[in-house]
Order: sequence, then C-alpha cells, then structure tokens
Amino acid sequence: MKRTSLIGLTALMAVANLQAADNDPVVMTVAGKDVKASEFEYFYTKNDQEELAEKKTFDEYIDLFINYKLKVAEAAARGVDTTKAFRDELAGYRKQLVEPYMKGEDWHDTLVFEFVERNKYKVHAQHILLMTDRQANEEQVARKKARIYELKREAEAGADFDSLARANSEEPGAAQRAGDLGYFSAGQMVYPFETVCYTTPVGGYGVCRSQYGFHLVKVIDRSPKSEQRQVAHIMKTFPRPQTADKMLQTRLEMDSLYTLLQQGADFAQLATENSDDQYTARDGGQYPWLDDTARFPEEWMQAAFSLKQEGDYSKPFRTAYGWHIVKLNGIRKDAPVTSQMRDELRQQLPADPERAKVGKAMMLRQWKNENNFREDAKMFDKICKLSADTTLSRQTWNDKMAKNKKPLFTINGEKYAAKDLVEHVPAGTEPRWMDIRELVDAWEDEAVEAYQEAHLAEKYPDFAHLYQEYHDGIMLFDVAGKEVWDKAAQDSAGLHNYFMEHRRKYDWDKPRFRGAFIECADDSALVAKLKDLYEHNDWKRAADLVRLEVLTDTLLTPDPKHPKFHIVNGLYSIGENQTVDIQQLGQQPDVIQAPRQDMPVRMTYGKVLPTGPDSEDDVRALVIGDYQAELEDKWVASLREKYSWTINQPELDKLRK
Repeated sequence: MKRTSLIGLTALMAVANLQAADNDPVVMTVAGKDVKASEFEYFYTKNDQEELAEKKTFDEYIDLFINYKLKVAEAAARGVDTTKAFRDELAGYRKQLVEPYMKGEDWHDTLVFEFVERNKYKVHAQHILLMTDRQANEEQVARKKARIYELKREAEAGADFDSLARANSEEPGAAQRAGDLGYFSAGQMVYPFETVCYTTPVGGYGVCRSQYGFHLVKVIDRSPKSEQRQVAHIMKTFPRPQTADKMLQTRLEMDSLYTLLQQGADFAQLATENSDDQYTARDGGQYPWLDDTARFPEEWMQAAFSLKQEGDYSKPFRTAYGWHIVKLNGIRKDAPVTSQMRDELRQQLPADPERAKVGKAMMLRQWKNENNFREDAKMFDKICKLSADTTLSRQTWNDKMAKNKKPLFTINGEKYAAKDLVEHVPAGTEPRWMDIRELVDAWEDEAVEAYQEAHLAEKYPDFAHLYQEYHDGIMLFDVAGKEVWDKAAQDSAGLHNYFMEHRRKYDWDKPRFRGAFIECADDSALVAKLKDLYEHNDWKRAADLVRLEVLTDTLLTPDPKHPKFHIVNGLYSIGENQTVDIQQLGQQPDVIQAPRQDMPVRMTYGKVLPTGPDSEDDVRALVIGDYQAELEDKWVASLREKYSWTINQPELDKLRK
C-alpha cells in the first residue's frame, strides 16, 4: 500500500509556523492534491447535517472523504473532465449556481425607500415625446436625441411649451392636450419618466429616454399628496348596443338602487349583488385607499373627493363607462408604511424592467469599486475626438482605432485595450452617429459583470466549495457508474455468482410466493382461457401468452385499453395480498375482503418459496445493492494501492465537533 506515514514532529513544527500566516491550512493531500481545512469542513458539516440512515463518526468520515477524493483522482486520470459532455454539464450547473451571487439584494431596499419617499408627493407634468422604434438604428436614435435637446434649448429660451408640444410631440392626443399629463405619483409612469419628474426642479425641463422614445419633460408642480380616501362604488355599465331603451333601463336600475340606499339598504350588499364591476363587487364595491392622483375618470374623482363624511354617498352620476354611486368609507392623512407593504414592494419593484436596470447599475458600481476598476480619461477623450471627425468612414475609424493598443480601462490590473471597442459597436454604424459614452459604458459593464462571475470562487468560499462539489460529483458519477453501478446491473454472470456465494444471506423465516395474482371478470370464456394458459405454462411464459392470445382476441378483450382482467406479477410475503395468503401461503384471515365487483374472480399461479429465493431474480434489487457494495470495496482498495495520501491529524482534530 502506498500510504505514507503521518506527518512527523519536525514537519509538524514547520507546518505550524506556516499556519500562523495561513487561516486555511492543508489537512490532507490525496493523489498529489492538497485539501484545505475549509473544503473538508464544508463537506463534513454538510453531510453531518443531512438525514443519513447511518451517522458516521469523525474518523469514519475522514476515511470516506479520502475514498471520495481517490475516486475523483481516478476520474481525472481517465480524462473525464476533458470531455465535451462533462464541460457542457458542468457549465449548465455553474450557470444555475452563479445566479443568486450575481443578483444582489441591497438595491431592492434602495428602490423601496425611493418609492416610499416619492409616493409622498404628486407631480404635475407636461411632456413632448419623440418616439423611437425598437428596430431603430443608431442614426435614427441619434437624430431623435439631437432633436429633443434642440427642443429643450428652445423651451429654456422662452418658447411656449404648449405650442412646442402640439407641433412636435408624437404622442397620440398631443394636439389636444399639449402633452399635459395632469397629476400622478410614483409607480404610475414608466420609471425613467418618473425619475426625471421627481428630480427636475419645478418649472424646469428634463430629458429622459424610455421604451417609447425620448421625452422632454416640463415639471409644472410637485407637492405633498392630499388626504387618502377609501371609496366603494356601485356601477352599472352601458349596454351593448347602446339603444335608447337600454340606456334608459340602465339609468332606471341605478335610480332604484339609490332609492334603496335612501331607505336604509346596506351599500356593500347592494354592490355585491348588483354592481357590474366584478373586481370590486366581491368586496362590497370597495377600492383600496386612493389619493387625488388615482387614474379614474374626472367625474368619478370629483364625486369621490367631494363627499364630506364617512358614510356619505353620492347621487347617481355618469362617466364614459356607465352609471355610478360612490360611498366614502374612510379618510386618512398619511398612509402608514408597514413592514408588510415594504416586503410586497421589495418583491414587486424588481419586476419592473426599468427599475431592475437601476438595480443592475448599482451592483455594477459596487463591483467596479470592489475590483479596482479604472478608466483612462485621456484615452476616452482621444476616442471621442476621433469619432467627432464627420469625414471618417466606419472602415477608416476601425483602422485608426486598431492603433489604440493601450488600455481604455482596467479591472484589478487586467487591461482592456481601447482598440477592442470596435467589437462592441453595431455593424454599419457610422462614427458621426456613435454615442461613445454609451458604447463604452455598455462594454465596461459587460466586462465587469464577466469578471465578477469568473472570480466568484475567490470572493465567496461557499460558492467555491459548492462548485467544486458539483465538479467532483459529475466526475465521480461517471467513473463510479462504469466501475460499480452499471457493472452490477449489467454483469449477469457476476451477479449470479455473487448470489450463489451468498444465497443464505437472503433466506427468510416465513414462506413467500413468487408468481401471478389475477383478478378477472365473471366471463366463463375469459376465465377458462386464463386458467388454460397458466395451468399449462410457467407463470412468466403465461404472461407473454396473455399479451399474444388474450389482449389481441376481440371476443375475450373487446377494449385492449380497458381489459376485463388485472394481473400483478411479484414476490409476496404473508400479509401483502389476502388471496395469495389464502390460496398459496396457507393463511386464513379473520375477515375476508370482498373482491372487486367488476372482477370477482381471483386466481394465483406460481411457486411457494419456503425458506429463500430460487435465484437472484427473486431478490434482484437486494442482490444488486450488495454486489455494488462489494464492487465498490474492491475498487476503493485498488485505488488506495494506486494513489498515495497523507493526513495532517493535528489540523483535522481542530475540526472535530
């Protein structure tokens, strides 16, 4: 055996000196590879916490871990980790493992805080929209961007915003409303638009880009929200088609409900039973708390916010959607921000793609700081000046960029040459339409994210150990399958020999029955046929004949998908099947179970095994399991002869729990 002796006293003294500067000492070396304390402790703790059928002592686990590492070493020696199948499988697992480490959650709290603070205020804004299609090229986007800033300069110079909006805005309805959006609050507009509305001074102008295009925003007012109201309503929608008779009928129905309310009827009950608003009717017509930024028809909002006291309700009134009666159920000044509300926002806000982008940007800034990101400002300016030359073609720009071999930015000292920016510019984009800041930002973000993912193992020990576990597990599964699992299942001669050598191990103290249990309809021809097959053939052969001669006979089996019989083949112990107990194993139960009504005939055919199995087939699963254990023991013994290992017992002892 190639195992070396334990580390001697002199070696231990040297190791102790090294460990003073190393918080993760080597606890063993297996097949030439060191195992650090953190790795061993990770696996030991994980296995110790799992619900194992048999708990292992610390020393037993040391031996198991050595065996585990020896198997991985053998897999590596066979080149398992060099195959495409291995690389693809590991890459798939790694993609899943990195996901939680690349998400980050601190930014969720930041967005929740921002939403809560913004939601205390309402904003009145007006805007001009220059729309951009998803398929717009760089030139089209650049032209729109340039135009929106031209309009901003005109507005700041004193041009009438209403006139600018009517003449230039591509928003539907701009000619009528001049882009006036009224009052709104956080969460009611797309996030980039919301942000510019909450960060631009009142009376000022801001520009943003959303999924719709470029916006020039004029902030008319930003002020604290008014009180909140809890309002319920009863609604009767207009009929389709809107004939005069039907419209009158709708109004009369609402008048009748109003009369019932005046007579003391319960508003919630009337709403539940009569309102056409299915979303609120089930709650007695009640909406969640609303403020004056709620996006409801003007007539509805005026009626709801003109009610003076709780319990007051309006007269029937009309909107574009139908007839309504609203009731005031509550008034409050400030909405309490509960922990439940924060938790709900924490779940909901990241689902907004634009807010998620902000979260991603926050993570990227953090990763840049952690990884010593540096951008060369002079090189960036050089690229900007080059791109500002409107005479350059794309090919000429590419050729000149190829000379910029110095780094544009570095990540932990790793250099990213400026010339490689060419690869990140869309094909066909001319230099004069390039937004260099945007292109460079996108490349830097991509590089930082890739660097962060590639170095997760260095930053997060748990990830490193988990990834190593998957890596080694795939290798072990491959080699153990060939040496143990597949071999035990497929080596019929070896399995038979093992059974014959150990057959007494599988004896039982009470007889068992191996064969067929049959339930059958009370059909004389079918019963006779089944009896004939089973009485004149071995039960295994009879099962094949049933498929050939019974299931294909339309007289005996009119519907092959629903035959009039049921056959179960197996090994039965006493108490598992009452019919087998009575007919084969000599048992007489106190209470006899009634047969199935549709299959009252019950028969059994096979053989009683008094003391033990006839062959390995009778206990195949048990024999395969035991044979696998023997193969593994022999394999591990051969690996312990093939490879060397040493253990650092003093360091291992420090990990004992």
